[in-house]
Amino acid sequence: MTVATPAITVVAAIIRGNDGRICLSRRPDHKHQGGRWEFPGGKVEPGEPLSAALARELEEELGMQAAISSPFMTIAHQYQDLHVTLHFRDVTAWQGEPSGCEGQQVNWFEIPELPALEFPAANRPVVTAITLPDYLAIAPDNLDLEALKAGIGRLDAARIGLYLRQWSEHAALPEILALCREKGVKVWLRASSAAWAEQLSLQGVFALHMPGSVLMDCQGRPDFAGLVSAACHSREALEKAADLGLDMALVSPVEVTASHPDRPPLGWQQAGEWITGLPLACYGLGGVSPADLETARQYGAIGVAGIRAFWPGSAPVPV
Repeated sequence: MTVATPAITVVAAIIRGNDGRICLSRRPDHKHQGGRWEFPGGKVEPGEPLSAALARELEEELGMQAAISSPFMTIAHQYQDLHVTLHFRDVTAWQGEPSGCEGQQVNWFEIPELPALEFPAANRPVVTAITLPDYLAIAPDNLDLEALKAGIGRLDAARIGLYLRQWSEHAALPEILALCREKGVKVWLRASSAAWAEQLSLQGVFALHMPGSVLMDCQGRPDFAGLVSAACHSREALEKAADLGLDMALVSPVEVTASHPDRPPLGWQQAGEWITGLPLACYGLGGVSPADLETARQYGAIGVAGIRAFWPGSAPVPV
C-alpha cells in the first residue's frame, strides 16, 4: 500500500546583488532539511499570487520591502516525507538590506561558490541553472574558420554561450577552444555518442550536448566533469534526460523554423507543460529570438537558443 506524503507549494527567491553575488539563508536546524543553505522564501497561501507570496515572505524573513520578481523555473521534488513544488523567481528590485529577521544566518555568495554549499536536493537544479547564460548561440555551419573566430570575438560572454555543433570534431577545435577560454565564452560540444567525451581531452569545455538519438540510446549519464545537456523533441525525451540526471535540455521546435518548415511546432504552451516541474534547466529552441527570453521564463524555460537570430551581427541582444 502506497502512503501519500504531504504536499506543499513554495515560492523561493533568487536575489542577485549589483556585484553579481547571490543572497542565501540557512534553514533552522529543527526544520525540514535543516542546517542547509536555501534560496529564501516560503509557503504559498491558497489563492495567493506567486509574486505577492514571495514579497510577503521576503519582508517577513529578510526585511526586504516591496520586492518585485519574475519567473525563473519551477521544480517538483519528492522527498521521502514530503512532496514540494518550488516556484523560483528572480528578484529584480526591493527596498532595504536583507537580514535574518527570524534569527537565521544570511550571507551573500559568489556564483562559483554555490556548488560547494549544502542545499536541499530540490534546490540543486537551480544552483546549476543560475550558472548558465540567458542565450545559447549555435555556431552556423556555413562559416569558415576565420569568420567563426571573428564571431566568437564579438560574443557577449556574460550573456551568451556557444554551441559548436558542427565544429565539435573539427581539426581546429583546440584553437577554437583556446579562443573561447581567452574570451570567457562558455562552450557546448556535440557528443556523437555517450562515450565520446571519454575519448578526448576537453579542456575548457563547459558542457556536453547529446543529440536526441544519442540521448535515447544512452543508459547512464556520460562520464564528463562538466554539465550535460540533451536535445529533446518529446515529453519522453525530457523525462529520460531527467531520469539520467542530466543538467539541461534544448526543447524544440517551439515555433516554425526556416530549416524545418514542415515540422509542427510545440508552441510555448505545450513546451511549458512539458518543462514545468522537471529538474532540468531548459532552453527554448526553434523559431525564437533573444526577444523571447521573457516569454520563455513565463513558460518554465530559463533561456532561448538558436542560430540566425543569436549569432553576432544577426540581431541585437536585449539589454
